[in-house]
Amino acid sequence: MKIMNYTRREASWQPGLASGPRDAVLGNMLEQLCSNGFYTVNPELSHEGIMQALIVREAQRTTAVGDGIAFPHARLPQLNQALFAVATFESPIMFEEFPVQIICLILVPTSDPSVSLKIMAQLSRLLMEEGVKEQVLNADSPSGLRNIISEYNPQIDKPILVSDIMRPPRFSVFDTDSVAQCSHLMSVNNLQAVPVVNEHREVLGEITVERLFCYGLPEFFTNLKSVSFIAEFDPFEKYFADESGIKAVDMMEPKARIVPMDYTIMEAVFDLAIQNYPKLYVTDGDGRWVGTIDKGLVLDNVINH
Repeated sequence: MKIMNYTRREASWQPGLASGPRDAVLGNMLEQLCSNGFYTVNPELSHEGIMQALIVREAQRTTAVGDGIAFPHARLPQLNQALFAVATFESPIMFEEFPVQIICLILVPTSDPSVSLKIMAQLSRLLMEEGVKEQVLNADSPSGLRNIISEYNPQIDKPILVSDIMRPPRFSVFDTDSVAQCSHLMSVNNLQAVPVVNEHREVLGEITVERLFCYGLPEFFTNLKSVSFIAEFDPFEKYFADESGIKAVDMMEPKARIVPMDYTIMEAVFDLAIQNYPKLYVTDGDGRWVGTIDKGLVLDNVINH
């Protein structure tokens, strides 16, 4: 099915909107999308109720996906049919720390939750096509914006890829960073793993909490049934002795799982669940880190989307 079937004529195409706080902008988009009889065919819905659903979803995890794009969405039990709107802004809207200039607002019935992910996937892929994002940002009328999207005739029956749901790059360490910097970053942000990158944003390896925690423990320690007879042993003595000289490149595990942008969700689930990788690092054609996939993200986007 064409994703254009989930639009409401010109109400879905909103180029050149005024910037402002995130929630105010979403409210303006929603007011335009849900005009002209929307609440007549969806009498159990209200502007306030939909806004609350959007805000609750944003509070769980930002819907910004990087590269100036966000996909705020809500699942609504009383919604008659899924629909979406695309808006552009001259000045960025902040979604947490991510500046956004293209917002794709998606509403779906609770009975058909997967359609939002399929719409998001197709719009995301389209906006990554060379030149399309610039065309969208330069559109100066609703019909012009609609024609840009319609020209590519996006369908929703294609497999979902990691690039459709990946989280934009956020936390990382350089190969020359100290272990103290790594452990502090991971502790403060409750991270189980971080990539080690070079100046070109290429992933060289990965540092895990397990690797940091077990560093310096003697081999016999893992076979102990009790620690009573070595109660005075300091398991972190090696850290204190080596702290000044240990760098991220010395501590990292080079087996970090690096996958291409066209890796499918099923392949990602296999790597995470069966191969037990803590994270997958998505790279572009030049080998640069462009996004991350982990179990929580898959659950949040695919199961709880």
